[in-house]
Amino acid sequence: MLRNRLFAWHLELKNVHHRLEKALEEARDALREGNRAAALKPELLQFCYTFCSALGTHHRSEDAAFFPALLEQNPELEPIITALTREHEGLSRLLTDFQRALDSADSTPQELFQQLNEIKGAMKAHFGFEEGALKRALRDLDAPESDKQRMFGDV
Repeated sequence: MLRNRLFAWHLELKNVHHRLEKALEEARDALREGNRAAALKPELLQFCYTFCSALGTHHRSEDAAFFPALLEQNPELEPIITALTREHEGLSRLLTDFQRALDSADSTPQELFQQLNEIKGAMKAHFGFEEGALKRALRDLDAPESDKQRMFGDV
């Protein structure tokens, strides 16, 4: 029984990442099908407010609650956690740049699509690194499942 609960942390992180990747892909599809940036902006603004908020909340939750819990039980993870935190900062900058491009009257659908591709690439690399580097620690994490939202955000 305990082994199943502990293994759920790894699965939960993967599930959160999958939901975020799916939301990003839906935005890319909407942009790919559009002809004019002006016509797409309301939809993309809504996407950005929801997706960017969800990804930001997820990373802030990891930084504030999840990573400290892992470090408490696995201090040897400090270099990995430091690298993951830096990646969170890089993704935050990409999302901020995307928001600025959405707010600009000069943005083309191609530019917005390129920015989404950059976000997707950075997210995919980050999620892969995080899941792989923390796999063992997640399987051994001793924390109640009720901490999921606090540690991963409301995604």
